Amino acid sequence: MDRKEWNRLVENHAPRFGGFLHSWQWGEFQRSIGRVVERIYREDEKGITLGQAIKIPLPLGQHYWYVPKGPIGSASIDHRIEVLRQELDESMFLRLEPVEDAGLLQVPDMQPSTTTVLDLTVGKEALFESFKPKTRYNIRLAERKGVVPKIVNIKRFEDFERLLDQTTARDQFSAHPHAYYKTMLETLHGDGANAFLAVGFYKGRVICANIMIDFAGVRTYLHGASSNLHRNVMAPHLLHWYLIQDAIVRGMHTFDFWGIAPVGSSQKHPWQGITRYKMGYNGKIIEHPGTFDLQMKHMWYGFYRTVRGIRRFKV
Repeated sequence: MDRKEWNRLVENHAPRFGGFLHSWQWGEFQRSIGRVVERIYREDEKGITLGQAIKIPLPLGQHYWYVPKGPIGSASIDHRIEVLRQELDESMFLRLEPVEDAGLLQVPDMQPSTTTVLDLTVGKEALFESFKPKTRYNIRLAERKGVVPKIVNIKRFEDFERLLDQTTARDQFSAHPHAYYKTMLETLHGDGANAFLAVGFYKGRVICANIMIDFAGVRTYLHGASSNLHRNVMAPHLLHWYLIQDAIVRGMHTFDFWGIAPVGSSQKHPWQGITRYKMGYNGKIIEHPGTFDLQMKHMWYGFYRTVRGIRRFKV
């Protein structure tokens, strides 16, 4: 199956958010950073099963297969899981993110299980009026202050690196190595999923930057970074509004903010700050069941879980 046909099938069966993780380009990106990727497709009397599985090495010669936001397709979730069990080589376990509850063992999320999305088909005027008053105020403030949002090429990647380092230190979270993001931008393009860099300038200097992915009519805000300086000019608000309007012009139907704290989370949840920011755009909340493990080697998996638990306890 070629790239165009694979992406067409994925688009037809994509989950409400995260469909780009099944795109042909995402698989090639994973391969480019040294991972083994298997594309699973089966059509039988029970329907279609589709999934992009990434092989994750473990100590002692073991591994597991990770299927982000999947498996997908028209077959029942039980049948889709059975197809994966048959198609993937023997592993310690399968880590899955189906959009239906499959009755498996739930583990901490790999990808966000809750997000907020905007319906772009209502048009920019209706969207802007739907934003919360503080968000509309901050967008107008950034415009008055002279912030200039723009989509740029890979030559501006050093600006993203600089801002990412400031953001991770300020907000105390870990990030991928810089090469991961650069390879993503270099790999995800062409007929299908497209990753690109967008930045906000203030007085000629980049003070915020986003990595975005477009796939199947959905624009996803995947990674963001901002400067420690000039935070009062609210540049990220205007950058997002610019990217929303640009997506409308390009005929896309959905803008995905890619991850908020689960509904009902404690105020101590590490995503509460970014959740308040994203919820200012007043999108629709979408929830998936989460991340689950299907044991394949029961003794090995029990050992793996015990070691993981000990490590978390020590931390």
